[in-house]
Amino acid sequence: MQTTFMLCRMSCIAALMGSLAACSTPAITPANSADLANQETIQYTVGPCFGACPVYAVTIRSNGRVEFEGKQHTAVQGTRALSTGMDTYNQVKSRLKPYRPVEGSTETTQCENQVTDQQTYQIVWKKADGRQTVLNHNRGCLSETNRALNAVMDWLPQKLGIAGWIKP
Repeated sequence: MQTTFMLCRMSCIAALMGSLAACSTPAITPANSADLANQETIQYTVGPCFGACPVYAVTIRSNGRVEFEGKQHTAVQGTRALSTGMDTYNQVKSRLKPYRPVEGSTETTQCENQVTDQQTYQIVWKKADGRQTVLNHNRGCLSETNRALNAVMDWLPQKLGIAGWIKP
């Protein structure tokens, strides 16, 4: 009888452990990491200004995953991630399209007039095969095109759902 009780108890524990395992969140496996690496992305990095401007980096993947890294003067320090959906990625891609340099090149926005000590942006469009296109932009560059790009950059945090991670 004691053997039957022990077997029953062990079966219950095994069943409980199996139930708990079914509820756990899957870790990023090498296959999942490869899937993430093989996606088209848009990354932008916001550099410092003269003062306490937030410094952070954001990557949005073609599947809608947003990865944020707060570096300095942000409400959240370190990394966070969320999912927004492919439609969000496509909207961001569309809004940035007029400013995208020629495929595979690196360009810097031109300044007609400049306000000093403003934040800088680096926007990187990365294809699934690893090819990159880069735009460097100084927020203090004053022209109609640059003002329009600044407005897009101001729109991004709200659209991506990270605005609360940037400013306290």
